Amino acid sequence: MSSRHAEAVRRRWEQLDWSTSIHERALVIPERHYMDLGGVGLTGDQRLGLNRLMACFTCELFIHFEAYVIGYFERGAGRIPDLSAEARARFADEEVVHSEMFARLLTKLRPDLYDGATAGRRFLVWGRPDDLALRLAPPATFFFLAWLFEEITLFMPAAMAEAPEEACALVRDVMDLHAREEQPHVAIDAHVLARVNDRSWRVSSWLQAALALPLLLYVDRRVRAAWRRLCAHATVELDLTPAQRAKVEARGPTRSDVLGMESFAEKVGASRLTGAKLLSWALARALRRARA
Repeated sequence: MSSRHAEAVRRRWEQLDWSTSIHERALVIPERHYMDLGGVGLTGDQRLGLNRLMACFTCELFIHFEAYVIGYFERGAGRIPDLSAEARARFADEEVVHSEMFARLLTKLRPDLYDGATAGRRFLVWGRPDDLALRLAPPATFFFLAWLFEEITLFMPAAMAEAPEEACALVRDVMDLHAREEQPHVAIDAHVLARVNDRSWRVSSWLQAALALPLLLYVDRRVRAAWRRLCAHATVELDLTPAQRAKVEARGPTRSDVLGMESFAEKVGASRLTGAKLLSWALARALRRARA
């Protein structure tokens, strides 16, 4: 059943026009999704090169976050309440296909940097701490984070639409299809959280929600370290000055980060889940600090 479902998902993805060439002299993702580059002082060639690297970074982020979900379902299936083996397999199958397709997009964006063996591991590399985080995270902690990451995914098409002339067709199509297929996953996250909430002692539920904050901090640090690696690569490849590198390195949250965090905080804050208001408050505070 699982493999048949995966093949059905792959067939949907094959309907995208993967034969589309990505022009070397074109932006592929809206610049404002990551940051305002107006004051960085980049040349035209530097902006194009950095834009392509930003798109690659986005793909790597999705591959990494999909790996969290796949790994948790593989290792912690017995800890997930009221989710059938079939539902778990379908969920994991879809995430596996998503990872494959983002790796495929990487080979289109920068074939000189990525191939079948290395796609997805240039800047955000999986490590033992990631394995440990999956092993230690209780169900509610993990699914709060999964819901947040998937909520951010849902806003990628909106972020792309803010400057459609700066995004290539294939990247837009990949983000659109990915968001559509992640929508049911958000419903599953909410379902699992509700079941954990109903079956656990209130103190246990609150602690699991609270543990989502240090786990989110860990993930944020992993992403920041990966972004510094991208900046180091861009400095060499694009001949950035120290001042330019510092400005690029200091970027804030992406547009989809902001939109997704706002949406998640609103939805979770209005829910009856124990500890939800703590998470909503923490995210709202983080957004205020990012905008300051």
